[in-house]
Amino acid sequence: MSFALEQTLHHTREPVPRARLARDVYTYLHLPMVARIIFFALGLKDLLAEAAEPDTPPWGVPLGGFWITVLYGGVGLYLLSLAACALRALRTVHWPLLAAVAVLALVAPVAARLPELVALGLLAALCVAAMVAETLSENGRRRQIRRLALEEQIAAEVEQSRWRRQHL
Repeated sequence: MSFALEQTLHHTREPVPRARLARDVYTYLHLPMVARIIFFALGLKDLLAEAAEPDTPPWGVPLGGFWITVLYGGVGLYLLSLAACALRALRTVHWPLLAAVAVLALVAPVAARLPELVALGLLAALCVAAMVAETLSENGRRRQIRRLALEEQIAAEVEQSRWRRQHL
């Protein structure tokens, strides 16, 4: 999605719409992504430290409401931020991301009763499944965008080489 966002920003030539797009995608929608990554990492650190304590059962204790919110809610909000970026910049709805958020919300109450490491493994499996679904649903768009970006880069390099030969 990053190449697609970059290309959309690159092709938005009018200064005001370009500034608004950059502001929305790289500030308002990017900030929740970064915050959720940090929040998730801190929660994961504490969770794994707790699971490693000698008196903890082998797979950990049940997660409970707080940790399920930190882990599953954090991933869900991250995926929502990705979907919002796609909607704002690309004008497309990424249904697999939204479906993944719904699945996380449905599975979270059950996962809250699971041991910590089992719930974490389930979250990882759900994330992998969501990313596979997202990749498969793109139907070649990612490959096309990468090809166009490479063609653009090669054309720019050819033009730079031509200019250098004439002026240097």
